[in-house]
Amino acid sequence: MAISQPSYPVNRSTGVCAASGRSLAPGEICVAVLVESESAKGLQRLDYSVDAWEAGARPEAPARVFGFWRARVGAEAKPRAAMMSDPELLDLFEELSGTSEHKQVVFRYVLALLLIRRRSLRLMGSRPGMLLVLPKGAEGPPLEVTDPGMDESAAAEAIEQLTQVVAPEAGGA
Repeated sequence: MAISQPSYPVNRSTGVCAASGRSLAPGEICVAVLVESESAKGLQRLDYSVDAWEAGARPEAPARVFGFWRARVGAEAKPRAAMMSDPELLDLFEELSGTSEHKQVVFRYVLALLLIRRRSLRLMGSRPGMLLVLPKGAEGPPLEVTDPGMDESAAAEAIEQLTQVVAPEAGGA
């Protein structure tokens, strides 16, 4: 049984204040707002300068504010290449299939979630304590991924390990 998951695509910052039209400078603090409108599909992100927000600028009705937070406008930079490609990550995922060491089970689970998000794995369903996935384009029985029931520290450690594998080195690319 396949699980239907809602999708909430959200655009990135435009780097422009939604109230004034002024360009937001790299490093400047802004207020990012997710709005849900009847005309747009999904959620839309609007950014406001702190001055405009504190002066009362808000999205116009009938848009409904879904959430907001303060953010720092990022510098425009070219995208960084990952250290490992998705096919390499899939190979690593498959190599870890027989592991019973808890840290590796946790790492494989987090890696599976990343590959599902990147659409390299398809989520086919689940059963108690298990995700069922298939590599994109593959046929046959789904692969089982043990849900290790992570606590916060195990999740943070697995994410840190995954970041070291996936993200480029600082100052690189």
